[in-house]
This record gives sequence, C-alpha cells and structure tokens, in this order.
Amino acid sequence: MAMDMRMGALGALLLISLVHCFALSAAQDLPNCSFPAVYAFGDSLTDVGNGIGAFPEKFGNSEHNPYGVEFPMHPADRYTDGKLFIDFLAFGVRRRPIYPVLRGTNADFQYGTNFACSGAAARNVTYWSKDAGFYTPFSLDVQMKWRSRYQERLWFYEHLNGGLVQKLPFLNQTADSLYLVYAGYQDYFFSLYDSILTPRQALTIVPDVVQAISDHIEKLVTVQFFNPPPTDERVDLPIANNILVANLPPLGCIPAMLTQYQSATADYDSHGCLSELNKITSAHNELLGTTVVALREKYPEIKIYYGDIHGVYTDILKDPLSYNVTSPLKACCGVGGSYNFNKEVQCSYTGMVGNEFVNLTTAPCANRAAHLSWDGIHTSNTFNKAAATAFLTGKHITPEGGFNCSPDFKFWESRV
Repeated sequence: MAMDMRMGALGALLLISLVHCFALSAAQDLPNCSFPAVYAFGDSLTDVGNGIGAFPEKFGNSEHNPYGVEFPMHPADRYTDGKLFIDFLAFGVRRRPIYPVLRGTNADFQYGTNFACSGAAARNVTYWSKDAGFYTPFSLDVQMKWRSRYQERLWFYEHLNGGLVQKLPFLNQTADSLYLVYAGYQDYFFSLYDSILTPRQALTIVPDVVQAISDHIEKLVTVQFFNPPPTDERVDLPIANNILVANLPPLGCIPAMLTQYQSATADYDSHGCLSELNKITSAHNELLGTTVVALREKYPEIKIYYGDIHGVYTDILKDPLSYNVTSPLKACCGVGGSYNFNKEVQCSYTGMVGNEFVNLTTAPCANRAAHLSWDGIHTSNTFNKAAATAFLTGKHITPEGGFNCSPDFKFWESRV
C-alpha cells in the first residue's frame, strides 16, 4: 500500500513536471511578433503628426518643448512626453514608429502609415470651422478614404513605374499588416471639456460613437476597389486581416476632467475618480466590446483583437506603486490645483495664473515616469508603455493570449 502511494505521488509529480516543461516550452516557442507593416486610425492619443501637418497653427504646440522630451532627436508631433501607445506597439512587433500620412518630408512609409489625426472624432463631422478649438474634420470616415487612396498609390507605383520609387510596402502586404483603431476619445473628452455636452448628454452619443467605429472596421474588412486609367478595369484593394480595437481610458480619472468637474457634491470612486464621467467610458467600452464580439462572429476569418486600455489604467490605479507611479491623478506638465492642471496655461505655454508667471516650456515635473497623464489631457509615456506591454504579453486583450507571439522589447527605451 505504501509502495503504491509512493508510486502514485511520484507519477503525479512527474505529470506536473511534464506539464510545466510543456508550458514553458510552448511559451519559449512562440513565434516572433511580426507584421509586414502597422497602420493606425484615431485621434490625438494616436496622432504622430497629421494634425500639425494639416493645421500647423492649431496644433503647433505638439512640436514644442517639453512635448517629446522622452523621445529626443525627433520632431515630437505627439501629445505626450515620449512615445505614444502606437509607437510602443510598432516597436513590439519589430517595426519602427510609423509616419503620418500628411507629412511627406523625409517620410518612410516602408513599415506602415499613421492615419490618425488630432481633433478627429469617430463620428462624421457635419459642420466644422477652422477657428474651432481642438477639432479637425478628419473623422474615421475621412481616414478610411486616406487609406484607400494610399493603397491606390501603392498599386500605381508597382504597376505603372515597374517598381517602387521610394520606401513603400507592396500592396499585398497591407492585407496581413496590423491595424490599430483607437478612437472615440475626441468625441467625449472635448465635448465635455468645451461644455458642448453635459455628462448626461455625453452618455446619449455612445451608440453613435461605437457605431462609427464599427462602420470603420467593417470598411476595413470589406473589399474596396477602384478603376485605374487608362483601362478602367476594376482593381480590388486588400482587406485588413489583423485589427486591434482599443477601448478608452476612464474619463473621470483624467486631470483636466477632475479639475473641471470637481465639486463638493460630486461622487468620487475609491480611486478618487469622478463616477459620473466614468459611467460614460464604461458605457462606451461595454458596447464596443459587445460590438467586437459580433464582428468576430460576422467575419470569422478576420482576427479582431479587443484591447482593454481601461483595464490597464484601472490596474495601475489599484496598485500604482507596482508601476512606480506616485501621481496617478495629476498632470506632469501643468500647474495649479489638486490635479496640476489649469486651462489658462497649458503644457508648452507661458502665462499668468493669478499674480504668478508660469513657464511650462521647460522641465515640467520632478519625475515624469510617476504620472499617468502627461499634460492633463493625454496619457503619458509611462501609461502608453504599460498598455503596449500588457497587450503584447497577452494581458487585457482578447481573444485570450492576444497575438500569441514573442514581442521585441529591445527598443522599448530607445531614444533614436
């Protein structure tokens, strides 16, 4: 009996060891994360220069100090202190940060293109004025048209010139590239920031915002075509086979929102965030997640990933010190108040706050890495890196395991 028990225990131990070894081997044998190119759609959380390319006076501050201080030797063109989420994602799948489609000077489109634009809503724009604030007319629908035009030009370069004339991917490579759709922040945040909508009214636009994102994804996976001269024969453009759809961070935890909507009667959650504003994000993310599931069922041959940006943000709020974050609700580049944000003098500007002169063109805070928000509106290099790390390692992403590949982190801290 004792011998049988010992043999049974030994067998169980052997089985556990084999399972562990198999799991370890499987993890080590994952293929490298690699896509022919990376493409991105969205707003200022993803824009790397289209906004300033189209409207240099409106978005010129994205190229001024201290924007991009963590990513020197680059024209920043990014509303963050270093790299955006899309930059880390591109590095992680063994590609370089991608260039904006509207800025052709010395651009390298070999590994993809960024169609995202600051001020761009997910929904179509019915009226726009150049004098409007942080807004552009380049909705997801317009960005999709840019993408189609881009693919058409690839076809022309390959067929009419007999070869590529600059660093460009081949048209057929756009099919198996990675597409990021990270949109909707503009629709909610700036509608609240500029008091165009109340929080209750912002809740009512959730279905329209998510529908715009859904329509965009459907266009990406539906064959588009054009008729090039002189024959006018139909040419089908490749669809997108790999799409990452990202949800939104909690609006009620953003320093600018906390500053604008703070009051003695406001309801705050356990993290110090505004519950009423977080209801908007939760409604958006829940509906977006349901929509992605439905799209997967409708297009089973397409890989549609759902990245939980909100989940990463919340994880950090729950245990900020494990991420070396000590100021999760304060802007780094800002001034004044409980959340280090003031509308009157924002990051990269100088001005007066009361009787005090404020200069936000230089080093903004003692420890940039300790903040989730860079300028009180946009996420920091710290958060962007955390989100990309999570998705690339299979966390906060569905289907489970995410890309199921081995990411490349060697350029994570790259400053070149």
